[in-house]
Amino acid sequence: MKHNKHLRNFLIALIAVAVLVGLFAAVMLIDGLNNRAKQEIDIAQAQEMVDATLDSLPNNVALSSKYIRSRSSITVNDIKYGTQKDIILSCTYETIDVHTTIEDNVNDVLGSISINDPKTGKPKNATKVQLEVADKVQALLETAPTLSGEMEVYIYETEDGLQLYLSDEFVNTAFGGILDAQKVVQNTTTLTVNGESVDITNRNSLRNGCVACFKLVNYDMAKPDTSSPIQRAFNEFKEEFHRNFIEENRWMYLAQGLGNTLAITALSLILGVAIGFLVAAIRCTSAKTGKLKILDGICKVYLAIMRGTPVMIQLLIIYFVILLPLNIDKFIAAVLCFGINSGAYVSEIVRGGIMSIDDGQIEAGRSLGLGYVPTMWYIVIPQAFKAILPSLANEFIALLKETSVAFYIGVADLTLGGLKIRAITYSNFMPLIAIAVIYLILVLGLSYLVSLLERRLRKSEK
Repeated sequence: MKHNKHLRNFLIALIAVAVLVGLFAAVMLIDGLNNRAKQEIDIAQAQEMVDATLDSLPNNVALSSKYIRSRSSITVNDIKYGTQKDIILSCTYETIDVHTTIEDNVNDVLGSISINDPKTGKPKNATKVQLEVADKVQALLETAPTLSGEMEVYIYETEDGLQLYLSDEFVNTAFGGILDAQKVVQNTTTLTVNGESVDITNRNSLRNGCVACFKLVNYDMAKPDTSSPIQRAFNEFKEEFHRNFIEENRWMYLAQGLGNTLAITALSLILGVAIGFLVAAIRCTSAKTGKLKILDGICKVYLAIMRGTPVMIQLLIIYFVILLPLNIDKFIAAVLCFGINSGAYVSEIVRGGIMSIDDGQIEAGRSLGLGYVPTMWYIVIPQAFKAILPSLANEFIALLKETSVAFYIGVADLTLGGLKIRAITYSNFMPLIAIAVIYLILVLGLSYLVSLLERRLRKSEK
């Protein structure tokens, strides 16, 4: 019967998960089917858009880029529509081989430029180098061989309208390898001048002046965002998750912090239980026998202070006022604080359990010839412990959550781990939600174990 009940619960949970996954897949499928460009254009409109975009790319003073554009053309031959709000243009292109021309002549171009200004004797800046090198590059490009071929050009429908996708591949192809030519110049570190090798590693003005001849503007290789609101939200969530946790293994801050939190909680609970049972024993002995009055008074003061002041203030006082001058580690300070604080609540739980045991149990033990201590140890405390065990487990859960203030003294707990990620990424949502979710999972898991314990105790009573 019990086995069938567990199997039924498992099947219900499995069906619920399957339904959720199916609903998510259906939403994403419907969302994808609606992700087709709604605007339609003809070949003439597409051609006009391509030409206008390419005309806007060369910088006003980059004469070489303007010349390359004048020798280049892209012809739109066909249009088809994709499933990512994209319009795919089948094109042919014709341009000049800028990359090979510059690669074969980079030494002659840069080597012919005098590094210092003859008037001032100081190194030339990039602007002067650009003016001097422009004519040489122009002459080379006039004799550059022609390139032609086929390519696909993408137009995306965004919230701001239709946008031509200026990928690196598209721009490089349309301008005859202009981006590769820029890399050739930037990566040139030595020249051969009059048969001698000259190091130009630190001659940035020389290289930058040459690159400026090929400069392009209004150029962003980022792919336009055409995702639907659902996809966009999902993509943003993935990006935020990756940036906060996956990138540079930042999840380790949470993992290490969780380990410290669990260690503080476990050690504090052990200390709290020890203190709680001791205080409860003193108070119960005083109440039942009238002895230990002075110790009972001390315990009452301890309870009043621990239960009457916030745990965070106790933590700050114990570390900064008492233990820091003694050079005690902050982790130990946290364990002592939470252990002493928890001991006050444990003592009242234990005292309540002991006092709930009928006095007839003590009298029965004494009638058997047992002393007060053996009677309490062998008869009263076992019965009381069974009654207070669920409450002690709940105190463990409360203690786990209370340790979240340990970061105030610099302990690398779970909360501080999340705050470190927040300080690095300047993101509030992900790190704080992660902290809350981890605490929630821990508390739910412990609560479930406590419920199992309570059911087991109820069965044993029957």
